[in-house]
Amino acid sequence: MSVFRILLSTALLACGSEGLTLPIGWSNPSGKVLTNVRNNVWLAERPFYPRIPGLTKTDVGGKMAVVKLPDGSLWVHSPVELDDALEMALSDLGPVRHIVTPNTEHQKFAPQWISRYPDAISYVCPGLKERKPEVGWDESIGIDSTGQWSDVPPASWGGVFDLCWIDAECGPFMNRPFFSEVVFNHRPSKVLFVTDLFWNYPSSSSVPISTRLWKLGMDVIYAPFYNKFMQIKPKFESRLDVILSWDFDIIAPCHGDTISENAKAVLSRHLGYK
Repeated sequence: MSVFRILLSTALLACGSEGLTLPIGWSNPSGKVLTNVRNNVWLAERPFYPRIPGLTKTDVGGKMAVVKLPDGSLWVHSPVELDDALEMALSDLGPVRHIVTPNTEHQKFAPQWISRYPDAISYVCPGLKERKPEVGWDESIGIDSTGQWSDVPPASWGGVFDLCWIDAECGPFMNRPFFSEVVFNHRPSKVLFVTDLFWNYPSSSSVPISTRLWKLGMDVIYAPFYNKFMQIKPKFESRLDVILSWDFDIIAPCHGDTISENAKAVLSRHLGYK
């Protein structure tokens, strides 16, 4: 065991995982390894860098979600890099049994988690398992055994989630859903987990200029283009109706600050539905 892990073990024994801290930055303003947002729900806030050439040093922020299921196991959404501090904080909460890759973009660290937790079941958005079989995902979610759209979560999740695959979108020169994102609602906590369907980048002066420019591009260029040209209507509207029918009052996006007021109205407005 490394010296760092020994020190972490000592810290955990002394004050629990809440006592562990990381460098403070705009993408992890609290410096916490895990931040508790509702009962049995935590977020791991970390720097996140796009895979786009020329922007690989722009921190757009990333959030991983952790939910403790009724059986005591952990459900992990959009994994961030698994370091010693995070691994030990998770071990203090329970065993990792479910690893979710929710869209085509947030897949970078899936192999690391699948390797580290071989007893966990790994899930992935539709289409990616077939395109990248080498990663080793176990199951696709958002579809049934015939490959058709399905809103039925795995039974092993304990009946505490709603899910919806956003298959009603298209990308330029792509014959498939752009992000192929699956959106999740944790019923007991009323927290909605989204990946790239919604973002909420802060614009304060504490945020690096490159990140503010990224926010400007996403808000002013990408979002209007997505809403006008990439949504396949009325099918997209039906998917949004499914999501808005759920009982949630917090949005936990992978990028940017959580939304805890008027969550449904904020999501609807973001997607072009006033």
